[in-house]
Amino acid sequence: MLKKFIQGLIFGAGFGIAFVAIWIISMWYAFPRIVETKFKEPKFENPTVAQFAPSSESIHSTTTREYSFFKDTDSRMKIPEGGGILSLAKLPTGPDAARQRTFQLWLTSTNLWKIRTNETVPEIEQLPYPDSDPVKFIDDYISKNIGFGAGQSTMTVSAFEIAEIKNGIDSIRDDHLNGKFHITTEGVVFFLPNPLGT
Repeated sequence: MLKKFIQGLIFGAGFGIAFVAIWIISMWYAFPRIVETKFKEPKFENPTVAQFAPSSESIHSTTTREYSFFKDTDSRMKIPEGGGILSLAKLPTGPDAARQRTFQLWLTSTNLWKIRTNETVPEIEQLPYPDSDPVKFIDDYISKNIGFGAGQSTMTVSAFEIAEIKNGIDSIRDDHLNGKFHITTEGVVFFLPNPLGT
């Protein structure tokens, strides 16, 4: 009886050691490769280097800010009137890079643009406007074309904020964003990350 008990302990210990070894190998070797293979970079067919829109001397906007006591009152994000939705994702960035590379989508009520930032250079390309539910389209586009682990973030940009960006006024979000909003001569709003480590 004691002999069978000891044999059972030895078998259980061996099984436990084998399980732990397989777990360590899979987490150390296999799992990172699975995550890495799902991380892609969308192709740009005919990108153009975007030009920063020049700042105006003054701002005269009649647009008023909308305010609600409650955040996230709607379950789905909506395109603000005169504004847009900016969706951002991180792209693989080399160890010597000064800034994080990004992929972005800028959606307004009439246009959709994709943006790629590499250091301080933005590249833009217009996409066909989605036939239905453009907000859902940009979420799906990021997940299908970039994959998991891209750190996707989506935010609305109001007409008031766009007017401030055009006039070189710092965004009210600059205090909690690790970068700054800019706008191109085509009216494409994009986010330029701060240098890494700042």
